[in-house]
Amino acid sequence: MARSQIVNRVAGTASVAAILASLVVAPLVAAPVPAAAQSRGIGGLFSCEGSGKKQEGGALIGGAVGALAGRAISKDNKTLGTVLGAAAGAAAGAYIGCRMQSTDQAMAQQATKRALDEGRSQSWSNSRTGASGRIDVVSSSYGPPISGDSLRFERNVQVLRSYDAVAGDYTARSTANLRSSPSTKGSVVGKLSAGERVEVLGGVPGGGWLLVGRSGYGAGYVSSSLLDQGGYGPEPSCRIINASISTRGDRPTSERYSACKDTRGEWQLTPA
Repeated sequence: MARSQIVNRVAGTASVAAILASLVVAPLVAAPVPAAAQSRGIGGLFSCEGSGKKQEGGALIGGAVGALAGRAISKDNKTLGTVLGAAAGAAAGAYIGCRMQSTDQAMAQQATKRALDEGRSQSWSNSRTGASGRIDVVSSSYGPPISGDSLRFERNVQVLRSYDAVAGDYTARSTANLRSSPSTKGSVVGKLSAGERVEVLGGVPGGGWLLVGRSGYGAGYVSSSLLDQGGYGPEPSCRIINASISTRGDRPTSERYSACKDTRGEWQLTPA
């Protein structure tokens, strides 16, 4: 085959590869996968298929083009499979877990499980590879977030997009104000009496405030420090965690996840 023919064939193949690679890579980079589809166990959090930071899309497309061009010159009949495989492989390799050695992954997974089980932040480090990380527990709750749209509210009470599930009985420590929003700047819309048993519909994400209910309606917000939680409720079944890692030669990376137990009691994580 003449040199000009080879060049033209590679050029044409490269343009096809760019198109095919963009079809494979673009959804990974531009379109977020639905939360349900991204849910995975702890074992998949720091693997190459875990949902972490991705490398630049140009590198992915470039890798796919190179793979396809090479196959075209050698007259391989599995060109399309090569493109898809190279693009998918490059995308998987760009996830956060692929920056880590297997020993790093194991340490990170163990720290994550301890943090979720105990509800306390955990750190890990590997002196052999120079990698380290920390799993911070941001908040805990007793079930999946509650949509604000699913609750009813009294007039002038702010509606939030979601609330943490709560459990247990609450009693007012002393006279306390109910406010229109979860802030001391919120207007006073009601009061609680000392010793009053309180119906709590949900917690404000991030902690600190609770939504008090009356007859099933959100009546106002009160600082959680003004309520006593009585009895022994179930163990928290959901937590928000922040996973940070640092590997030699790369910038530190941090990702936030929502973790809830499934029917088997195993933690399933979804990017938050």
